[in-house]
Amino acid sequence: MEERTDLQNQLWPTVPLLPGVAKLVQHLKKHNIPMAIATGSRRSRYELKTGHHQGVFGLFEGKVVCGDDKQYNMRGKPSPDIFITAAREMLGRDVGDAQGEPTPAQVAERARGLVLEDGLPGIEGGKRAGMNVVWVPDPNLFAVEGIQNGPDTPNQVIHSLEHFVPEQWGLPPYS
Repeated sequence: MEERTDLQNQLWPTVPLLPGVAKLVQHLKKHNIPMAIATGSRRSRYELKTGHHQGVFGLFEGKVVCGDDKQYNMRGKPSPDIFITAAREMLGRDVGDAQGEPTPAQVAERARGLVLEDGLPGIEGGKRAGMNVVWVPDPNLFAVEGIQNGPDTPNQVIHSLEHFVPEQWGLPPYS
């Protein structure tokens, strides 16, 4: 396990962005769409993965919540905590507390959120947060049976962010 971690730590700083990521993030920033990152990764691992892509990740202006951010007292995915925390703490949205009962107005505000997710626990967490979820799966996960037929079903499944159509989500179209 330690050998695998060492190898990953060497490789993360060389991994390219997934197709469509830069275009989407730059587009959202250009149109002043509030955005944050909610990752289950440890902050040190997140920094290894993204440090060489600051032209894109810098556009989030530090609005990042990581799974090991103790100050937020979050449960891990698939609980909704990280998504609700990111919306409340990073974006200033009145979405309530992850472990409390939201008001009708907070439920409505949560429903305005859009989660782009690659993992199964994140799909569940995003849906449990009351947010819309677009699943951009690893090709090996796409074949998992039942994921598209349960209560935590993503709102949309796309094979790449290159296929993301912003106006389907009430966002400005690509120019």
